[in-house]
Amino acid sequence: MKAAFDPSLLLFVPADRPERYAKAIASGATGAILDLEDAVSPDRKAFAREQVRAFLAAGDDRARTAVRINPADGPEGVADLAMLASAPSAAAIVVPKANDRADLERVSDAAGDVPLIAIVETARGVVNCERLAATAHVLALAFGPYDLAAELGGDTSADVMLPHRARLLIAARAAGCLAIDGPSREYGDPAIPARDAEHAKRLGYDGKLLIHPAQLAPVRAAFAPTADEVAYARRIVDAAARANPAVLDGTMIDPPIILAAERVLRRVGA
Repeated sequence: MKAAFDPSLLLFVPADRPERYAKAIASGATGAILDLEDAVSPDRKAFAREQVRAFLAAGDDRARTAVRINPADGPEGVADLAMLASAPSAAAIVVPKANDRADLERVSDAAGDVPLIAIVETARGVVNCERLAATAHVLALAFGPYDLAAELGGDTSADVMLPHRARLLIAARAAGCLAIDGPSREYGDPAIPARDAEHAKRLGYDGKLLIHPAQLAPVRAAFAPTADEVAYARRIVDAAARANPAVLDGTMIDPPIILAAERVLRRVGA
């Protein structure tokens, strides 16, 4: 959409574990998120920043590396942004607890025109998600169910989170951004992230964040179109190219059907 970086299957890795960076990037995910926020204890934040700086300076895998900063209005976030401003650019900056446009503009003012992935995980963020999606440099909105549920006093069940997940998706689509679902907490049972990913896919989400390499295979499989879906999408696109309006198997092929078919083909790189 707004950048070549593909955020559809990003794997979090604690930023204070530099020995895991390359493994995360090579895992088969579309990229890695070096996490300076929740995955790093307060006493290791400075160490983690230096590891991220060194990795970005090395330059080998910057094109597939995002960095999640601490909240930009706090001291750790300010230090994160100062580090990123002085280092070679990552492919994207992940902004946690994005509440309003000012949170994102603060990041861009410090780090330049690096693509942003805004995590919507607060009530204010949901209320302002349309403004967040329309902010300059935003590549994607990511849904954060756990912090949101804690603030709302509810739980993270799919039915409970559905209105908020759907609103974020609509905001992203209206602004031309990607919509990425938050991670599943479970990774021991592959059926659970697969179920969650299938739900996100059915809504229209573009991908899902990952917290463990074991989640990659079931989530990728859930988002991948079946062979029958790909074949039918190709038939739709071919029929539309031959006639306007087109009819396929007794069904009128109108623009929404073509758009859906083209989206299926994009998922497989066709």
